[in-house]
Amino acid sequence: MGFADRFIASTTKWVGSAILILMALQIVIDVAMRNLVGAGFPATAEVVSKYYMLAVSFLPIAYAEVQRRHVEASIFTDMMPKWTHGPIYALGFVLSLIVYGILAYGTASEAWVQTKRGAYVEAGAMDFYTWPGAWILPVCFVLMFIVIALRIIELASGHFRDAPADPAIITDPIEKED
Repeated sequence: MGFADRFIASTTKWVGSAILILMALQIVIDVAMRNLVGAGFPATAEVVSKYYMLAVSFLPIAYAEVQRRHVEASIFTDMMPKWTHGPIYALGFVLSLIVYGILAYGTASEAWVQTKRGAYVEAGAMDFYTWPGAWILPVCFVLMFIVIALRIIELASGHFRDAPADPAIITDPIEKED
């Protein structure tokens, strides 16, 4: 695992953890305020749905690929000769690169529209800007695009390790290197 893989994995892990903690704290504060003061934390539902949940749902995509924890349907490829695995991985990585490139472009285009428009929702008596949250998806898809591009480079240079990512066998490389 190279520097870029380690950087993406550790960054997404720590940012994702921080976001989960912030979301939990905000929800706890909101519930406590509703019970003690009679009014909740302003815009909790909007912050959770427009920011936290997007990040919590999509940030781990790149981390999962760095850890090779994505679902692999290898029942047939495991029975094929070893020499066919490289071309199959190459096809899968190229298709993934195309898909994540399209997703990154499409969501970035929409985020740009939302940014120019200054998208917001009304949260009680205030306007809550949602356009910054629109940039979460493009960032997550670009990270995944980078990870897949690195996989293609590893495969082309002969450094790709064709081994199962079994959690019982392989521990978190980030933890090993700390």
